[in-house]
Amino acid sequence: MKGIRARLFGWFLPDREAYREPARDPAHRRAAWLDFLVMDFALLRVFWKNFGRVGSKGLAVRMNQPFPADIRKAQAHGVKTVLTGRHDPRHGGNALVAAECERLGLDYRTFPELFSRAAPWKETLLAAPEFFRSLRYPVLIHCKSGADRAGFISALYLIIMENTPVREAAKQLTWKHLHFATSKTGILDAVFAAYLAAHPHEDKPFLDWVRDDYDPEVLTAGYKAQGLADFVERVILRRE
Repeated sequence: MKGIRARLFGWFLPDREAYREPARDPAHRRAAWLDFLVMDFALLRVFWKNFGRVGSKGLAVRMNQPFPADIRKAQAHGVKTVLTGRHDPRHGGNALVAAECERLGLDYRTFPELFSRAAPWKETLLAAPEFFRSLRYPVLIHCKSGADRAGFISALYLIIMENTPVREAAKQLTWKHLHFATSKTGILDAVFAAYLAAHPHEDKPFLDWVRDDYDPEVLTAGYKAQGLADFVERVILRRE
């Protein structure tokens, strides 16, 4: 893919490291838009936003990778923080969103490293309460497709910040947001399933279980993707 990009767009696209920074000048913005629309498949997300409200307090919403116009709309509705689950900022959408947040005075934060096809590190989960408490609310949570990482972060937010039962919070990972539990991204569901298998009545707090019993390597070793959903997620949707 990198070779094709270099041959087709090398005259226009900067090194991907440039997208770590907000797109402030016209040339940087043009390159970021091209990368965003073509290489990041944002053309498929012009009208489909995968939007959802998170919880009952009105302090969090979720969606797929936003356009600058989506950031302006969120700010008009009171959002103060844009939280991305995309750990690698080397894409045009990052440069565009960072610039828009900077212009509007919004916080732009990255959730501690989280992958859609790997069990979260124990340290990531245990650090989540302090991270969530550091945000200005309301918050807009997003990843690339708004299905997997955005769903997992939303579930964690509900468990930690709104004291939502794990069984209910885990419903943020749903096919309605194009999350497929039988694909490799189902490893995120497996975290909550492992907790509920050990504590079906949720008698032990989730983070206490994470601290005492959670082992991401064991969970990953025991998980196996299945069937058509895995093919769709890997080959057609091409999730990060």
